[in-house]
Amino acid sequence: MKLVKANIYGFGKWIDQEFNFEQDYQVIVGSNEAGKTTLLNFIQSILFGFASARGENKFLQYKPKNSSRYGGELVFKSDDQSIWTVKRIDGKGDGEVTLFHDEQQVPKTLLSEIIGNFTKDDFENTHIFDDRSILSIYSLDEKQLENEVMSVGAVGSKEWLQTAEQLNHEAEDIYKQRGQKQPLVVNLKRQDKLLEEKAEIENQQAAYQRVKNQLDQTEKNFSDNELLLNQATEKENNLRNLEKKWLRYEQLQQTGSQTDERQVISDEDWESVLKANQELSTLKETPTANKISELDNVEKQILNNYRTNQTRLDYVRNQKFELQNLQFHRDDMNSKLLKVDTQVDQLFKNHPELSEEMVPLTSEEIEALAKPSPKINNLPLIIVAISIVLAFVISPLRILFALVAIAGAIWYWYQNYSGKTKNDVNGYAFLQQKGYGNLNPETILNLQSTVISLDNFHTTQNSLIDGIKAIEVDLNKWRKILIELDVLDESYKDDNYNEQIEKYFIRLDQIRAKADLAQQNQAETQKIADEKNRRLRELNKEIFAVLQKYQVVNMNSFIQMRTQQIENKKVITQIKQDKDFLGNDLSELKKYSDYSQLTKELTKAANIKNQLADKNNELSRQMGSLKEQMQQIMDNNRYQHMVEELAQNEADIIDNYDEWLSKKLASQWIRNMLNNATKNRYPKMIDKATQYFDLLTNHNYVKIDFSKSGIIVTSAKKNRFDVHELSKATTIQLYISLRLAFVTEIADLVKLPILIDDAFVDFDSSRTENVFKLVQKIAQNNQVIYVTANEPNVPDDHIMKLEDVVSA
Repeated sequence: MKLVKANIYGFGKWIDQEFNFEQDYQVIVGSNEAGKTTLLNFIQSILFGFASARGENKFLQYKPKNSSRYGGELVFKSDDQSIWTVKRIDGKGDGEVTLFHDEQQVPKTLLSEIIGNFTKDDFENTHIFDDRSILSIYSLDEKQLENEVMSVGAVGSKEWLQTAEQLNHEAEDIYKQRGQKQPLVVNLKRQDKLLEEKAEIENQQAAYQRVKNQLDQTEKNFSDNELLLNQATEKENNLRNLEKKWLRYEQLQQTGSQTDERQVISDEDWESVLKANQELSTLKETPTANKISELDNVEKQILNNYRTNQTRLDYVRNQKFELQNLQFHRDDMNSKLLKVDTQVDQLFKNHPELSEEMVPLTSEEIEALAKPSPKINNLPLIIVAISIVLAFVISPLRILFALVAIAGAIWYWYQNYSGKTKNDVNGYAFLQQKGYGNLNPETILNLQSTVISLDNFHTTQNSLIDGIKAIEVDLNKWRKILIELDVLDESYKDDNYNEQIEKYFIRLDQIRAKADLAQQNQAETQKIADEKNRRLRELNKEIFAVLQKYQVVNMNSFIQMRTQQIENKKVITQIKQDKDFLGNDLSELKKYSDYSQLTKELTKAANIKNQLADKNNELSRQMGSLKEQMQQIMDNNRYQHMVEELAQNEADIIDNYDEWLSKKLASQWIRNMLNNATKNRYPKMIDKATQYFDLLTNHNYVKIDFSKSGIIVTSAKKNRFDVHELSKATTIQLYISLRLAFVTEIADLVKLPILIDDAFVDFDSSRTENVFKLVQKIAQNNQVIYVTANEPNVPDDHIMKLEDVVSA
């Protein structure tokens, strides 16, 4: 698989960004904080899942702050040129994964076609190179590295290797060749010690055996006597038990013949008669059902009125909401009328010159009233002034000019007089007709909007008054109908008709229900009486049948018979209790004719028991004496304990050996099987690592070996160095060689891109150049994506600058 494209929806600083990786090795150059590491983490996260929000992992999340989309997709091209697309977005756990093969969605399980059996940790430990993991190879010895190589050789092998290692440790915890505290080692040493102690004790066995034979015979006699003693004790106890029960046995013999064998009344018949007799008495004492109260005269009159006028009254009930609407509309109109009256009063308050008689002017009238006054011509004054001046200047024509001045003055006076006449309001007859007398034109014009509002209010008032009158007419019609139907009384003065209708029909419904109930009650009463008589006959018949069964003539005789039966039952109960108390001993008691015979048998049994007990005590004393003699010769318990301990130790050795051998063989079998599965990858990896190390160090180091203490390298001058003796840069070169050799060796199992995050910052220019030579060599079979802050000396078509990507 080759990674050809990364499409980022939202990841860290990258939002809706696309990266193409067409080259076998791609160098991504960018300054600090440019997003280089973010891009590599995106590739890892899409393949193996987002970091969780728990603990310190929350700091490894790259949820974007400026976008609600979290995730993206990676596009891979396989060797057969088919396209695989891995899409992962935010979701439960490590995100929701969708997998496509040639644009067709396939199951997520096929992700193994890309990542093999790798986990996220496997990928980080093999294909990712950064400054955090650069020195991790220091701690690996030969066996650990071999384990890492084998762990990718077969499915689930890492877990098998852990199991093999655990089995080997468990086996060494049981037995180790030079161990001291392991269980099998301890038990083997203890076995030798126990055998020595047993040999010493067996030398004393002859004297010990003679006393032991005597003790065995005494113990046998004791056991036989113990058996006879137990039998005698049991017999004595049984006889004493019979003695204690003899009194109840005699009582049983006395009461056994007192039972009455007459026919017994069953509990079922007794309960049946009592129940029937009780019900019979109850029915006789129960009166006829109470009568429901009858209708009074007023209620009858109301019910008759309804039946006579049912159609009209039903109509009234159905139309009561219409009547309520009429009242609502009337009240609403009254409220509106009051509001309009208030507005009219406010108009008169705000405009004192306003009167009720004022009518709005027409547009022609307003235009005539608003026409401006004609301007006074000043020409006559000019003529008068000129004539006066000329009269003084030209004396001969003084009279003529004086006449001209007088004529001009008369002209000017006439002009002023005619203008005043035209501006007089009284000259407009329509103003008096429309109520504007004694007002100047300006005031009249200013009042026009107010007069129009007043006129509109008058129109609204008239309309509301007409509506209220119409509703009052309808309400009066309703009142007449309700009075006619007796729903309303003529004395009712209010107009809340709907409430009165509701009260009327509530009472009417109650009266109708009462009438229906009275009618039903009459039929029900007769039905109950008939049922009562029928039940009385059944009960009498039932009681008579039971009395006949037991041949009694009346209930008193039946009760006397039951009472006698109860007395007999007490005797029977006592007999039963005596028999239960005696149990199996009853048959034994019957073997004795009287109490004295029983006591004689008991005395005899007690004597035999006492004799056996005395003999048992004597044998017990003899056994104690013999055991004391044996103890003086040898502690047989110690010998027996030692024999048992030796047997237990042998069993423990066998168990330890079986467990050690099974774990050891299982561990070796797992390693052999995995070594076969890895096809001897380990030697091949070391050869590749040596070639890569030789290239990176300019041929200064020619060999890599592993020892129990760690990694050993050999220089071109045949000098051997421990890894910790190398310079930091050379150590990193060794680490890179081993890691890259490991990755290339397992390329047949998984071919994921190698991600290098500026891992060579401590290299000089020569070492850096060697690194890129190695990268170019590895990239022939393994894709490499390398991010750095410093642009290397490689072809331009292999370099991607993040600044250009962002600006694009």
